[in-house]
Amino acid sequence: MIFQKNVKNYWKDSYNKLSKLNQLITRSNLLGSDLKVTNFGGGNTSSKIQVKDPITKKMETILYVKGSGGDLGSIKEDGFASLYLDKFNSLKNIYRGFNFEDEMVSYYPMCTFNNNPRAASIDTPLHGYVPFPEVDHTHPDSIIALATMKNGKEIINKVYRGKVGWLGWQRPGFDLGLRMENLIQKNPHIMGIVLGHHGLFTWAIQAKSAIPTP
Repeated sequence: MIFQKNVKNYWKDSYNKLSKLNQLITRSNLLGSDLKVTNFGGGNTSSKIQVKDPITKKMETILYVKGSGGDLGSIKEDGFASLYLDKFNSLKNIYRGFNFEDEMVSYYPMCTFNNNPRAASIDTPLHGYVPFPEVDHTHPDSIIALATMKNGKEIINKVYRGKVGWLGWQRPGFDLGLRMENLIQKNPHIMGIVLGHHGLFTWAIQAKSAIPTP
């Protein structure tokens, strides 16, 4: 994948036997342990997991995403917010546009699964609306060097031969999450998105494939 010549993959086959949530925690710790990939306190990860609702006993898709605060290198289960994905998707129906970004954050707690007290961060839509189960947001030194260049978009396109998308800088939030979703839908061949002057999003079907490979 994107960092295959620069970053060692510490994923072990034994991790595949862990629960999906523990795979997310392990993946997060691995990404957070390499400061070339994720600066301390930065980045976030997520996984969309099938979980039985404690009341209805029905299986629901729950978005587990790093909550506000904390560090990927040491994060545990209590560091992740958990939200009903269908409820979070329903927020699109009440979104009033870019000028009303801030009001959307107040709706996130209404999507909470199992009374989880961990607050969802403003990056939550950037994970929830990527149509893949495993999503990582990192700030690799190599990508930041390109993303901050004046012609960063052209360089990214040339280096990764159109396999990595680009979105210019804007504050993380609901609108950016929708823009990411739209970009992926229009370009299903891409394997990641660089956010100008910000960082990188990658995704995969399985946790092992979501992280960089050698």
